Amino acid sequence: MKPSRLLLQLLLVWLLLGVLAALATILEWPRAFEIKLVFWSWLALSVILALLDAYSLRRPRLVATRTLEPHLALGVRQQVEIRLENHEPRKLVLWLTDFPPAQLQLEGLPVRLELEPEAYARLRYSITPLRRGLAEFDRVCCRVLSGWRLWEKNYYYGEAQQSKIYPNYKPLFRSSFVGSDQLYTDLGLQLRQRRGEGTDFHQLRDFRIGDSLRQVDWRATARFQKPISREYQEERDQQVVFLLDCGRRMRARDGEISHFDHALNALLISAFVALRQGDSVGLLSFAGQSRWVAPIKGRFQISHLLDRIYDLDSSPATSDYLDVAQQLMTRQSRRSLVILISSLEPEDRDDLASAARLLSRHHLVMVASMRQQVLTDTLAGEVATIDDALRYCGVSRHLQEQAAMYAQLRSNNIIVADTPPAYMHSTLINEYMALKRSGIF
Repeated sequence: MKPSRLLLQLLLVWLLLGVLAALATILEWPRAFEIKLVFWSWLALSVILALLDAYSLRRPRLVATRTLEPHLALGVRQQVEIRLENHEPRKLVLWLTDFPPAQLQLEGLPVRLELEPEAYARLRYSITPLRRGLAEFDRVCCRVLSGWRLWEKNYYYGEAQQSKIYPNYKPLFRSSFVGSDQLYTDLGLQLRQRRGEGTDFHQLRDFRIGDSLRQVDWRATARFQKPISREYQEERDQQVVFLLDCGRRMRARDGEISHFDHALNALLISAFVALRQGDSVGLLSFAGQSRWVAPIKGRFQISHLLDRIYDLDSSPATSDYLDVAQQLMTRQSRRSLVILISSLEPEDRDDLASAARLLSRHHLVMVASMRQQVLTDTLAGEVATIDDALRYCGVSRHLQEQAAMYAQLRSNNIIVADTPPAYMHSTLINEYMALKRSGIF
């Protein structure tokens, strides 16, 4: 319990009266006695009122109910609703606030409420998750004013709640209700696939302009007395395994989101596309928290992946590519498309080459590296001083060594993708769909 603003104002008036009484005594004013009487009377009245008001202040009968989504999306602004019911026979004046965890940015609280007897109030405030993990909400706080509004005291209502902060899964949820062509358009992909050509037979349909003669089913054409084409689709029931680097380099940031969070978003969107194509998707994280999700197909696998990786984070550990390759070889015997998502540097050349050779014995391997924006900005910047020139030369040499490492990987039939973090998802999906269309995978 603490004094309210009104009580502090009363005490301030009493203090000013004390200054006035002191001046009246020093200067021997004619009405000094009356001023002193007012001073002591004001103090006595304020103390009596404050004591009586404090004695009457008791815990009000309030019921608070918080409505919270069990799953939150990183970086997506969402609403939380609180319903507060007043079961007191008197009007209540209070301030209401909530206590979300530190990884959430809160907007819209505290709020001042005046609740009539047996009335209720419903309010909403906004939260924006800034970091993945488990978000623990404390109880709702009501700072209630006393009857004469001289005191205020905090009371806590409702129950503590928890919510999981996932990577941004909202685009996946929206994409569940659109067709594949619309999904690829929304993702900004450019799929150069001729209509009806693939590796697995899908269905018979009428001949269309643009179909090749190889697609014509002559037996069906003779039966129906009109041109009939065979339509194919990409081969299904393949397996895709992501190797997710949780090492120290993934802590780099280009803007508000770390490279690791960009990697998670790209992984989820790519996995969603692969699952819609009828393939199985698995995951193995390394360099920190090691988690294995066996490849499974079906629409529920994306939810399983979200539950397994929502609290993953990058660590100070150094990435050991050869070790994770050996782990995967013992876990995954069936030929798969293995996609390594990391942030590669030239000093990884030998370790990465050994890991890629080991994996490529049984799997098709793709290496996807997060390109740091600071390198591109340095090359595009103006060279005005000797420090700028040295920095430019250092970055140029770094990129040349990196390009040589990528060339060595490609010479060993390793697919390499080097792209900025924000475009990693489109790069992965384009490479994946190109492999599906080509029949290599």
